[in-house]
Amino acid sequence: MSDQTMPTSVRYYERLTYAGIAVVLINQGVNWDRTASRLAEAPLAFSILQIAILCIQIFWVWLVVRKRVNWARWVTLGGQFAMIFIIGFGFGVLAIRGHAEGTVFELIMLILMTSFYLFGACLLFTRDATMWFVPQRA
Repeated sequence: MSDQTMPTSVRYYERLTYAGIAVVLINQGVNWDRTASRLAEAPLAFSILQIAILCIQIFWVWLVVRKRVNWARWVTLGGQFAMIFIIGFGFGVLAIRGHAEGTVFELIMLILMTSFYLFGACLLFTRDATMWFVPQRA
């Protein structure tokens, strides 16, 4: 497949991943009091970490979508399932112990973000997307 015929599922992966990033940013904006308290604790470290995470996510999408790196799509899928397990297990333990912090809105945003990321990662394994990652011969 040439660059002009990027499969629809790969395009949707890209869009869903960017939508997940947008949900994270919206969540930080809506819950600014919590974000501001973290920023006040270590302003330089917090700022550098936020920018680095955003840059890594954008680079990863570029690596998968534009460079067609096959191992990156597998790592994407494995990472999403690992994050679902960690988030689910972690919140379960915190809820059982009564230490769960956050609002219902934050939980909804977390579920929305995770759904975007996971569904997008699964789209990388559709039939047309799989052909996108096959090395091209000149």
